[in-house]
Amino acid sequence: MKDDSNVSLRNIVKDHGKSIASLLQDIGEYQLPQRKCLRFIEELECLTFEKNSCDEPRLMRHNINAFEDREYVALSYTWDNSDQEDPTTGKYKVQNRDQLQFLASPVRDCVFDRVSSFMHAKGLRRLWIDRHCVKQKTCRRKDVCPHRRCNEKKRAVETMDLVYSLSEHPVALLGKPIEWAYELDLLAKVLEETFVKEPNQVDHEEILQALSLLTRITKDRWWMRAWTFQENYRGLRNMKLLIRHPDFLEARKQAHKCFSDVPNELCIGSEQFCRASTKLCRWAAQELQRDDIFHHTNEILRVAGKYTVLLDRSMSMTPRVIADIQTRGLKDAWDRLAIIANCCQYTIRMDQTQMQEPKSLTISILAMCLLNGEILLDQSQKHSFSTLEKPLSQFLEDQAFKGFYAPEGERWFTFNKRCRFFDVELKPNGVKTRGHLWKLGRIIDPREFCLLLPESTEKSSFVTKDEKRLLSQLAAELRRLHEITLAMHLERFLNYDHTSQGEAFQRETFPERYMRLMAKGLVVAISEGKLLRLGRVWDSQKRKNACSAIFIWDVDGGPDWDFAFTASRPLERGSQNHGTNDLDHHVSLEVSWPSVRDQSLSHHPQLFLKRWLVGLCFFYDFPRTDVVFLWPSSFHKTFS
Repeated sequence: MKDDSNVSLRNIVKDHGKSIASLLQDIGEYQLPQRKCLRFIEELECLTFEKNSCDEPRLMRHNINAFEDREYVALSYTWDNSDQEDPTTGKYKVQNRDQLQFLASPVRDCVFDRVSSFMHAKGLRRLWIDRHCVKQKTCRRKDVCPHRRCNEKKRAVETMDLVYSLSEHPVALLGKPIEWAYELDLLAKVLEETFVKEPNQVDHEEILQALSLLTRITKDRWWMRAWTFQENYRGLRNMKLLIRHPDFLEARKQAHKCFSDVPNELCIGSEQFCRASTKLCRWAAQELQRDDIFHHTNEILRVAGKYTVLLDRSMSMTPRVIADIQTRGLKDAWDRLAIIANCCQYTIRMDQTQMQEPKSLTISILAMCLLNGEILLDQSQKHSFSTLEKPLSQFLEDQAFKGFYAPEGERWFTFNKRCRFFDVELKPNGVKTRGHLWKLGRIIDPREFCLLLPESTEKSSFVTKDEKRLLSQLAAELRRLHEITLAMHLERFLNYDHTSQGEAFQRETFPERYMRLMAKGLVVAISEGKLLRLGRVWDSQKRKNACSAIFIWDVDGGPDWDFAFTASRPLERGSQNHGTNDLDHHVSLEVSWPSVRDQSLSHHPQLFLKRWLVGLCFFYDFPRTDVVFLWPSSFHKTFS
């Protein structure tokens, strides 16, 4: 069960005596569908502090349906105490599951003290804490276990990320306190972005002090654990960080307005902390250009960097998520598979208990990424073997696809997360997936449209009046060019629904929403005078289908054999008892097909990825086809 996370791919290939393509195919056999135990959430165990407990504080057990009642605190903390925390236990008694007695909790007293103070300040009653709300006594076997209790814990751990994502009040307890007034003032300036907004009034030494403080905060043990990373990542929208402070700072804290009213605690939104810290680090590194500044900014961004600030909008977050999980501490390194699957919302996970020795954690993670549809850059035969000299996290950072293009107004990180293949199989020659393959044809210049239409008086639930006018003009131009099928599809789309926008959006399905987004992209392209290119579904029998797709094109011409590949699928919800952890999937790519003229009808099209290609596609009555995206040449390399 070797942890080879920091080993280069080249050395892994050398150690196993097989190419990456062969290793991926071997490990790809050990996949399992993600099965979130919904019953665990529907009957979520929570604790409440017993009122009027005279002798000792006690916690009672209750069950709630967390899908319906999200007013509970999901506690994130480290089981081991920090150097600045009192390790004393036993003050709090917790009701056992048969509800016959109360037993002393092994959780530190200070943990319960702090969370009860937060709950009292916020008027909250229910607490979820893993130590008591997940059955802990198991036989610790790593392979298949027949014990009911062990399997219950396994299902709970696999589903635990939902506890944090569903909670309206996830809370993290940091161990390192704020001890002095100047630290409090510095942190307030960071959170209010004072340094970034008022650069002319910045004292460079004060910036250094602020960065030093952030470094100390982010060296807290809570930031260093992989499980707490998952809890923060999945609960980030609502996650609050609690940082202790002494009594004498209470009045000064209240004066700052950016800290919530919890006695002896700084209560900070985790997302706000990460965003403000990231902005300060990027500004300081760019403006001050000093080694001592770089030292702090690198450390802070490595731990608490806000992805939406750090990453370009054309990039996926997956490589950064995996890299951050790789650097966090874990008792069992193979737990990274589950944590990555939860954070990235993968529907397929790897079953390491069934894998044959010698196992590779690195190849298992890579296989899981690819099976869940993550897209790698394609460099065809020019793919450099030097990429194999890096460990997986650096390889993915370099080789993950970086050309996503979210429509205007769409949250790019959400859009990009859904840009994945589906129904993936790992084959000797590449990634097999399903979708629609389009032969690209006629190029249209919107600046040369011949028909100018009057403004439409009809209302549409999916496009504005101006958008409908431009798309109607496009449909008229298509009719003039005798592209009747595509024109009819576009007109039907425009006239789909005339109810109110609010009602339409509420019942809008994924395909409708996705097509609306693509249509808006077309509107922007037409208004900017960008070229458009038509596409027809490729038919292996050489039949010439009518054009039924239109893509945004940015070059004047192209070879006779240009292709696009599109695929979309709404999320699959699973069964009544098991959730899938799924997302909507969609890809729209320009691809090359070098062997198209030599292609046998019995072979799947073998494609190379070129770029993201935005388009509006109507594939009614056309079944999906299987295609293979070929491995880079380095994946077939072996080393002796």
